[in-house]
Amino acid sequence: MDTNCKEHDSPLARLEGEDTEESEDDLMRDDVDGVEQVFFDFEAFPLNDSDKTGIVDMLTQPADDYIDEDNENIVFGIVSLIELGNTKKFESDIWNLLKARAAKYAPNENIISRLEKLSSCSGDTRVGLLINERMLHFPTSIAAPAFDSLKSDIAASGTRYRFDVVITIQKIRIADVAKQQLGRDTGGSKKKKGKAAKKRAAAAALNNADVIFDNPEEEILYSADFVESDGGGFDYFQYPVQSDVEKESKFNSTVVGGITYRPYRRVCLMDANRFSRFIDITSNQNSSKGSFE
Repeated sequence: MDTNCKEHDSPLARLEGEDTEESEDDLMRDDVDGVEQVFFDFEAFPLNDSDKTGIVDMLTQPADDYIDEDNENIVFGIVSLIELGNTKKFESDIWNLLKARAAKYAPNENIISRLEKLSSCSGDTRVGLLINERMLHFPTSIAAPAFDSLKSDIAASGTRYRFDVVITIQKIRIADVAKQQLGRDTGGSKKKKGKAAKKRAAAAALNNADVIFDNPEEEILYSADFVESDGGGFDYFQYPVQSDVEKESKFNSTVVGGITYRPYRRVCLMDANRFSRFIDITSNQNSSKGSFE
């Protein structure tokens, strides 16, 4: 995807500090008991052409430490908002990916038909794509200044970046207990389930499983207080990506408390009010205390 789509309106958060080395097995093991917390101050910067390599490195993040401490163009995180139309190739590619994944993994037909309608760009509905990426296990305090910068950019742009629907693709890990639960739910039934019934059962099992958010601030969207204050839930679905992730990548499976969590992507469709409230809450967090965790 073209990272220059919103070159002057996209805040880029960088951290000035020392990086730490991690040891990885085939499955990443997160044991944070007794680990000392180190606090940093962050500052957001607009994107420029020299950030392209840093963005690629951040998005791929191989297990081996690749960071050159003398490199001034290291990108530790990026928060951006672009319009998602259907006139450019990268836009069509994104829509095709979302619709293909929804057709296979969405829990109901409403999400599929909604994506079809939104991708046609018919009518007055404008769609935005929220990009929220950063180094894995990076301090969550980077989120507040980055989203605050995005909030300021949106306000300064007038109506240019005011969207009716905002889509975001979140990186999550889902516990393997989802498969165990699915087996218990279907194993005792003598009646064979149809394809649609199996799909609903699988989606229900995933929704009931424990989830780890790679970007913890995104979990705010699913908190009881947030959902209740916004008048209910919203459309989302999730799909597995383990087969698409390199074995050595930090984005592969991780083990926490003896449970394996597999990598998934969660596609969320937010209306303008929910998106605005999410930005308000995220940008107002006390970044010095890491209050997302």
